[in-house]
Amino acid sequence: MANVTEKRSDVELLPCSFKFHDFTAKVSDVNINCQIIKMEDCLYLWIGDSANRIMGDLSFALASNLERQQPIATKIMGSVADATSMNMAKRLSMKFGKPIYVSFNITADNIVLPGIERRIQEEFKTHADLLSF
Repeated sequence: MANVTEKRSDVELLPCSFKFHDFTAKVSDVNINCQIIKMEDCLYLWIGDSANRIMGDLSFALASNLERQQPIATKIMGSVADATSMNMAKRLSMKFGKPIYVSFNITADNIVLPGIERRIQEEFKTHADLLSF
């Protein structure tokens, strides 16, 4: 049996290709913390509260050859009655042309929600490197 600490010369370690970006924002009365992870060919967006860093919700959306007008999306985690993350994932996937995971973990009403999404899109415009694949 080989020793666990034995080094193998045929294994090449590659640098991490993920890019991480964090930001905070205040939209109306709601403080949001966001983390964007750019992966090889998709994005992950976590939206939550710094005091309660949970991930109780997760959706995924991507463009489909069958549905040209609207990306397809699915809820991976969380209540299916709350379609906030799924709808946001669809809109962002359509806008950026990339598959995207969205985890939306704050309580926001329909008045504040468009402002949160606008602020996220501003962050992508300011940091265009997040969208260069």
